[in-house]
Amino acid sequence: MLQGSRVDESLSPRGVRQAEALAKRLASVPIDQLFASPLLRARQTAEIVGAPHAAPIAIDSDLVEFDWGVWCGRPLDAGMEREVAAIRARWKAGEVEAAPEGGESPAGASRRAGRFLERLREARVAHALVVAHGRFNRILMATLLSRPLSRMDEIRQRNGSLSSFDWNGDGTVIPVLLDDVTHIPTDVRSVAGGVDSLK
Repeated sequence: MLQGSRVDESLSPRGVRQAEALAKRLASVPIDQLFASPLLRARQTAEIVGAPHAAPIAIDSDLVEFDWGVWCGRPLDAGMEREVAAIRARWKAGEVEAAPEGGESPAGASRRAGRFLERLREARVAHALVVAHGRFNRILMATLLSRPLSRMDEIRQRNGSLSSFDWNGDGTVIPVLLDDVTHIPTDVRSVAGGVDSLK
């Protein structure tokens, strides 16, 4: 199913195991505050990962998943794969204002990402953890790295993965890790590529 912003389901058992593996990976890493999407699956992940740290969780509506419009909640069958592939091809060609019917464009989601990043910069949190969603995370990281949105699919993003950046809120952003899943047992790792879904 293509979840998007309109499907608010809890984590699957597989998703819980992915979050628990991430929590174990980050247990000894300093985390001063977590920022999470208001959708249940992101909030549950933030709670699991944040538990060893006693760090506050700030729910931020700008971190909600990409709005796929009329496609939200539809099964990921061959027909849906073709439809999503067609709009992704348009995005790759630079048509980043194109949106699924009733949904949002990558450019619109990037504006949300920019608002969040500005608040994060102003918060001056030394060690922040952001918990959001696959498609939106690609857009968020492209925005943070000042990459063209047409290249957002070059940024891999699997469920439970860890991406880390050295950024003081000003100046250069240095990627430290991107889509690292070495902490997740192989039997519950999400498959790379394909359309956005809860796998």
